[in-house]
Amino acid sequence: MKILLPTDGSTYSENAARITKRIGNEHTEFIVLHVLADKGMGMKSWQKEGADLILSSIEKILVEIGFDSSRIKKVVEEGNAPAQIVDVANRYEVDLIVIGNQGKSGLKKIMGSVTAKVLEISDRLILVVPPNYTFSQAEESSTLVQKLH
Repeated sequence: MKILLPTDGSTYSENAARITKRIGNEHTEFIVLHVLADKGMGMKSWQKEGADLILSSIEKILVEIGFDSSRIKKVVEEGNAPAQIVDVANRYEVDLIVIGNQGKSGLKKIMGSVTAKVLEISDRLILVVPPNYTFSQAEESSTLVQKLH
């Protein structure tokens, strides 16, 4: 299985990374993506360094929950976040996009604007992790599922 984890450095993205413990196994490959807004001036070195720190924090979470760092690819793109997320998902032929969300208002309150747009334009399977979902809930759910089997 190949999972795309788009990240903006938020706790919502970190929650999305943590939930993959319930989904993945030792063969799972991860594409961790950070998209920089395209301001028409090219990527600056400080933006790239910031993006690398954000990607490394997600990689660290994935390794802490048991995934092999050699199966994690970090990608930085520039442009419109939803379009880049879908493009990277297609380019790497991912099986699943796991994305965190944050509330604003209206539809954006339910899903967040980037998440809502990705759902609108992607034909890939997408798991949206709610902002209040915690890793401890994931572990409890996983234990419950194992007991049911």
